[in-house]
Amino acid sequence: MSLTNKTIANTYKDILTIDNSNNGITTSRKDVKSGDGTTSSMSISDDVMMIVPQNDDTTATFQVNSKGGTELLKVDSTNTAVKTLGQYANTAIQSFGFGSVNSNPTTADTWTMLGKEMGSHRFNSVPITMGTGSTPATTYDVSGGNVAMNLVQSMWYVPFNIAIDSCNVWFGADEASGDGVKFSVMSYTVSTANDATGGDLSAGVENCVSPIGIAGAGYEQAYYQALNISTANVDAGKVIVACVHQDGTNSDLTVNMQLVYHLRST
Repeated sequence: MSLTNKTIANTYKDILTIDNSNNGITTSRKDVKSGDGTTSSMSISDDVMMIVPQNDDTTATFQVNSKGGTELLKVDSTNTAVKTLGQYANTAIQSFGFGSVNSNPTTADTWTMLGKEMGSHRFNSVPITMGTGSTPATTYDVSGGNVAMNLVQSMWYVPFNIAIDSCNVWFGADEASGDGVKFSVMSYTVSTANDATGGDLSAGVENCVSPIGIAGAGYEQAYYQALNISTANVDAGKVIVACVHQDGTNSDLTVNMQLVYHLRST
């Protein structure tokens, strides 16, 4: 709108101003208002600009686009999140897996823990098994198997609140005959006491799961699957482990899993 040939009475509501006794912009931050006194989401000083919704949080409280319309930056006050180039600004990846050199899994119809960021995913000894149920067991007693060294190489201690965005996995077999394979990602309460309970897992929750089992035919191809997210949020202080389930022992597996997540405030 141009103010040319317009009266103040017909334009004052569209003029932005601050209440500062005609002192203009100073070191003290002031709300930017319309001419009729309606407070906007913006407040400014000579060094600071702040955006605070006045009525409702939205998924685009503050947004920057390129001239062509590409989203560059978006602040989401509804979900307390920030995205850059369409991705959460604090996105990271945690990997899990193991290599067929370790001859695993060794037991059919059993959930077997993957290693966490172990380079080639070669295990120190043997991986931990988590039962034969429809999902991995919801508890684990370290002293029951005296295998703390194997648990530590498989668990990811989460030091902050996160939300899981996706989980993708590749696997390959080392023999001509394959087996049915599926995956699960679990989070647990972990004992941090330096006593006989140290490392014990409890209150397990399934976070990601294979949408269907994969009928592996052997080493003639690699297999890919995007897991479904059943529980995205994991709180700080929890432990995350990933497991594979194979319905036979025709082949040993090499597994490469990537868990994509971002930090969350609550």
